[in-house]
Amino acid sequence: MANGDSHLKEFSFDAEMFYDALVKSTDNYVYIVDMLTDVALVSPQMYERFELPGRLVSGLIPIWGSLVHPEDKAIYDESIDKMLRGETNEHNVEYQIRNRKGEYIWVQCRGYLQKDDNGRAIMFAGVVNNLGSKGKIDYTTGLFTYRECEKYVDHLLEKKKTGGLLLIGLDDFVRINDLNTHMFGDAVLRQFAQSVLQLLPPKARMYRFDGDEFAIVLSPAIEQDMEQLYQKIHAYCNRTHRLDNIDYYCTASAGIAMLGADGNDYQELLKCAVSALEISKQKGKNNATFFSQNIMNHRLRTLELGNELQNSVIHHMQDFHLVFQPFVHANTLELAGAEALLRWSCAKFVGVGPMEFIPVLESSGLIIPVGKWVLEEAIKVCSEWIKYQKDFIMNVNVSYLQLLDETFLTYMKKLLDRYQVAPSHIVLELTESCFVTDMGALRESFKKIRNLNMKVAMDDFGTGYSSLGMLSQMPADIVKIDRLFISAIHESKNDFNRSFIESVIQLCHQVGITVCVEGVEVSEELHAAGDLHADSIQGYFIARPLVKTDFEKRFWDKK
Repeated sequence: MANGDSHLKEFSFDAEMFYDALVKSTDNYVYIVDMLTDVALVSPQMYERFELPGRLVSGLIPIWGSLVHPEDKAIYDESIDKMLRGETNEHNVEYQIRNRKGEYIWVQCRGYLQKDDNGRAIMFAGVVNNLGSKGKIDYTTGLFTYRECEKYVDHLLEKKKTGGLLLIGLDDFVRINDLNTHMFGDAVLRQFAQSVLQLLPPKARMYRFDGDEFAIVLSPAIEQDMEQLYQKIHAYCNRTHRLDNIDYYCTASAGIAMLGADGNDYQELLKCAVSALEISKQKGKNNATFFSQNIMNHRLRTLELGNELQNSVIHHMQDFHLVFQPFVHANTLELAGAEALLRWSCAKFVGVGPMEFIPVLESSGLIIPVGKWVLEEAIKVCSEWIKYQKDFIMNVNVSYLQLLDETFLTYMKKLLDRYQVAPSHIVLELTESCFVTDMGALRESFKKIRNLNMKVAMDDFGTGYSSLGMLSQMPADIVKIDRLFISAIHESKNDFNRSFIESVIQLCHQVGITVCVEGVEVSEELHAAGDLHADSIQGYFIARPLVKTDFEKRFWDKK
C-alpha cells in the first residue's frame, strides 16, 4: 500500500454524515447508484430540479437518459455503454438535460464505476455540474457563451472546415427593457434563444453574446445554407409574441461571415460579421447581410459620416435644415398642413439622404438633441404660418424614446408657450412599428398628450405587422397609409390594395380615427384616394418637400 494510502486506516468517519455534509456543501447534483439492486440515492438539489420520482430512484440511468436532449442522447448513451461493456470505469460527458421547468440546461456529468475484487460492478457515484456556474453557459438563455463560440470556430478553422457565422442582433431590444422591466427583457431573451434552438439544423450551434446579440455557427455550410437559416429565424420573429400575458414584437437583424473566405481566425471573422450586422441595421433592420469588401468601405464611410454629424451638432446644428411637405384635404385639395422633414448636408457629404444619416444619428445617440432641434424649428415655423392660415397643422416626427423621456411633455409645453402656438396645431408622428411594439406602455404618454389637446399620428401604416383589428384599440388619432398600398391602385390587378385601404378607412372612421393617404404621385391615385373617402392626401402629386420660403410662396404668395 502506498504510504499516503496507509494513513487512511487511521481515519474513520460516518458514511451517512459524510454524504449529508457533501450535498449541503455544493450546488452540484450528487448521486450514488447501488449497482446490485439498481437503486440510486440522489441529492435534494437533484430531486428538486429534475423530474425524478423521489430521492430513491429505481433505474436512474434510463430515467435520467430520458431527460437528455435528443441531440445529445447518442453521446450520453455511448458513455454509459462503454462502462457497461467494461471498456472504462469513468463517465465524463457534457450534454443538455431538461429540468422541471421544461428548459434544457447544459451540464457536465462525471462519474466513477466501483468494482469488487472479482470485477463485479457494485457502486456508481457521480456529480452533475451546471455549466452555467462555470462560465461556459449563459444563465439567462441557457446557451454557451461567446468564449465557447471562439473555441469552436478556431477548431473549425484549424480543420479547414466550411461553414458560416451568423451574428444576430435583436432590433430595438432596449425598447422592451425600457417599456417593461429588465427581468421581462431577460425572459424575452430566453424565449428567443429556446425557440430558435428548435429551428436549427443538427449541425448548428448557438451562442449568447453580450446584450441582445447571439451567434449561430453552421458547419458544413455554404452561403445558401446560411441564407435559409436566417429566413427560418426571420419567419419566427416577424409575428407578435406573448410572454407573461404581455404581447411584444421584436425582429432580428443579422450579419453573416463565411469561414475561410471572410476570415482565417476567429477575431477577423467576428469583425466581418459585426460589420455586416451594422449594415443590416442601417438598411432598416429586420434583414440579413453577407460580408463583402464593400461593407468595409461602407463602414469607413459611416464612421466618417458620424464624425461629421457630431461636428454639426456641436456647432449648433450646423448643416441641418427642415423642409416641409404639404398635405391637403381630400375633398377640396385645399392646404391642411405640412410635415416637417429633416435634411442634412455638408461639404464632404453633399446630398446624403435621411435613409442614410438618420440611422447614424440613432446609433450614435445624436437623435435626441437633433430631435429636440427639429421640434423647436417646426413649432417656430408653425407659429409664423398660423398667421397666414388659422387652422394650419404641423406634423413632427418623434421617436418613442422622446415620448418615454419624463421631461418630454415639459419641454413641449415650454416650446408651445415660447412661440405662442396652441397644442391643437401640432401632430406628433410615430412609425407603425412603434405602435405595434409599445402601444400598451405608451398609452399613458398618449393620454397626457391628448390632455394637451395635441394629436398623435401613426406613420407608414401597412409596412409593418399591424392588423385591422388593432385599429379599434389604437391610441392614434390619425393613420397615414403608406405608398406601398396606394401605388397603382387604379389598376385592376391591384384590387387587393383597394380593398385593403377601403377596409382600413372604414374601420378608422368607425372608431374616430382620420386617415391620410401618403405617396400619391399621379392623378389616378388622387382620384382613387378621394373615392375611398380618405380625409387628407400627401405626396408628390400635391408637392414635393419644400424649403420654408418656397412653401410660403407656393401657398400664400409670400415673397
